[in-house]
Amino acid sequence: MNKEAIIYNYLRELLEAYGQGLDALTYTLSKLLKLPIIVANTAYETIATTHLHPDLDSFQVENDEQGVSHKKLYFCTIKTDTLGLRGLGRAIAPAGRVLGYLFLVTDKAEGSDLDFYETLLDNVESLYANSLKNQLELKQKKNKSKDAFFYDLLYGNLKRNEDIMNRGEVWGWDFRHPHAVLLLKVRDVELFSPDRHLIDALQRIVERGLINRYGKNPAVTVHRNEVIALVHSASRKRSEQKQDIKALAGNILNQTADTELNKRIAFGVGQTYDEPIDLFRSYQEAKVVIDMGGLLGVKVPFFSDMGLERVLYKHDIQDLKEYRDQVLGDLRKDESGESLLEILKTFTMNQFDVNKTAQDLFIHRNTLRTRLSKIEAILDRPLDDMSTRLDLTAVLKIEQLHGLDLESE
Repeated sequence: MNKEAIIYNYLRELLEAYGQGLDALTYTLSKLLKLPIIVANTAYETIATTHLHPDLDSFQVENDEQGVSHKKLYFCTIKTDTLGLRGLGRAIAPAGRVLGYLFLVTDKAEGSDLDFYETLLDNVESLYANSLKNQLELKQKKNKSKDAFFYDLLYGNLKRNEDIMNRGEVWGWDFRHPHAVLLLKVRDVELFSPDRHLIDALQRIVERGLINRYGKNPAVTVHRNEVIALVHSASRKRSEQKQDIKALAGNILNQTADTELNKRIAFGVGQTYDEPIDLFRSYQEAKVVIDMGGLLGVKVPFFSDMGLERVLYKHDIQDLKEYRDQVLGDLRKDESGESLLEILKTFTMNQFDVNKTAQDLFIHRNTLRTRLSKIEAILDRPLDDMSTRLDLTAVLKIEQLHGLDLESE
């Protein structure tokens, strides 16, 4: 029997199994190919499999090659704490949007086998896509009232703590404890981007991180291109709350290290509030600080850590330029060839430490001191004065937050 006839017969069986659900479809495909099958969502959480193992609820995937196409089979390793399976992976991505992944567990596949698998899975993709779409629609229906509650809470439409506490209890959320908003975005992904599936994947990873940490139904939602989590704290000490959120963020980064999300997640953390009616403030704070973190190079920026930066970020740009010009004065016009402005910038970044600055600039400390003396003469201000240092720190923050080159007009 030729390949086309075999595929036709396989598809008839698979179409019949499709009517019985995702598990039946996966079992039939596994039986026909004589290979274990794993079907996962976009966060690599197993939703159907014939490879039964207690440590396969979720996993990570390492592709043999970078930049693989969603429409092609690719060799990969499926990894958990106790497993390392070789396999062939393929995205379930109708119309370019990834809904999940299908893996054939095998350590070898060559030539004609690969062509056969490729052709069969091209034809089977629509069956899996419809199954995953149905699951997604069911989840969205279940989440509809939860998302409406989130919207009212985060936009300040709920005015009584008691109402928020009562509604939160429906999902097992205890708003008697302090909470903060943890906001996450995937860089360069918008609501209708082709890689929108990355937002769905991030949501599931955040939910998993919260469950592993707190063992409760996580308070997480997606709004446009944002993943929003409400993080509660049993402690009322701000330092302990901060460490808790940092640990959670670290776990999320570890979970995404070997995925398409690697180095693409932006964080923002609002302040922790004791009363739930104030959580809309935490959300707005997280929205502000998520942008500032990227500009300042801070991985997990907390609004409570941003003092001077908050003022400068919101201030009129022309006023800031005039302030910068006033602080730097004639130093911006220096043509001595000694890079005095760059030296001052590095000195400020190193918190006015001569030894660290000399190391960064690869010059001797005495040479640095000579040039710092020239800078003092041009500025007509002592560099060890607290007021001078505050002004220089502010100018450096202006450059970082607004993309202003210290030498630009």
